[in-house]
Amino acid sequence: MNDNIGASKLHAVIKEIADRCLENRKITGINTGVYNGSAIVISDRLPIPMSMVKGNLKNKLVSGDKVVLLRNDGGQEYYILEITGKPFLINSGEY
Repeated sequence: MNDNIGASKLHAVIKEIADRCLENRKITGINTGVYNGSAIVISDRLPIPMSMVKGNLKNKLVSGDKVVLLRNDGGQEYYILEITGKPFLINSGEY
């Protein structure tokens, strides 16, 4: 009888831990932000260090640029999808 109670309590604790992990997990998402010269600020207050930002548009940023970012699963890396308000231009011979 005590084994059933113990197993039931253990199951409840494991379920609670799993539920909390899923609630706190940062899944992949789209964010917008503004580059301030040293970081991309999202939600008007959260700076994303450039060490966490990837993409071939990273070296094209100038202060004040508005960007659309893809946040990876876990929230530890961001990829620049677009610099909004800038025309798309392909130079011949450049990839």
